[in-house]
Amino acid sequence: MSRSVRVGAVAGAVALVFSLSGCLGGSAAPTSTPDVAASAPEASPTPTAEPVDPLTTVAALVARPESLELRDGAGTVVASLDYLAPAGPAIETLSTVFGAPPVDEEHPGNNHFPPTTAHRWDGFELWENRFVDRWADFAAEPRTLNRPSYSVVFTEPARSGIALTTVHGVDAGTPWTELEAMPGLQVNPSGCSGPYLDYIERDETWADGSVHTARIGVDFVDWGNWDAPVTVTKVRAPMPIYDGCA
Repeated sequence: MSRSVRVGAVAGAVALVFSLSGCLGGSAAPTSTPDVAASAPEASPTPTAEPVDPLTTVAALVARPESLELRDGAGTVVASLDYLAPAGPAIETLSTVFGAPPVDEEHPGNNHFPPTTAHRWDGFELWENRFVDRWADFAAEPRTLNRPSYSVVFTEPARSGIALTTVHGVDAGTPWTELEAMPGLQVNPSGCSGPYLDYIERDETWADGSVHTARIGVDFVDWGNWDAPVTVTKVRAPMPIYDGCA
């Protein structure tokens, strides 16, 4: 074999080795890797909590001299129904609280009281004053606690699991002896209203221009048994309390 042939063979072998080392070594073309971020499932958004209607949390209706308070189980006032405001929104609110509309009953007026509509849920009554007929002249006047848009009456201690009570814990069904033993109990000597605990005082100007201090309270009566009361049968608010009867 000639020298030139041997040199060519050697050169070819060396070229083959370098060729193979290129295939097996670190200089090989990089392989693609999967995109982990792209393939990961998207995180589900945190669901937004539905707002809670505060009327669904009402645990007690508390009669006060100026308004009916709707309180939750912790005693927090979640809504207040003003006796001077129109009765319609109050009826809608109470229908939501009790889960049913009221049963209505019309009552004619007289010389002392305007015609009324009694909106009744078992144990609870809302008496809406209607200033019509002989009382029409009062329709345009601003409402006062002496002539409110409506008043409320409790005839049971609870309705639909909702307590019907007062700030002193008196309700329909409280023994009269227990009521009489409560500190601060006020009694109207005229007998035109029942005894009361929770009240406010306001100056009122009468038709003759004279100014009189009137009390407006939440009173208690044993209906039909005034002379010898045994049990509170009605809690009423707002109740004007005067020294004399009309």
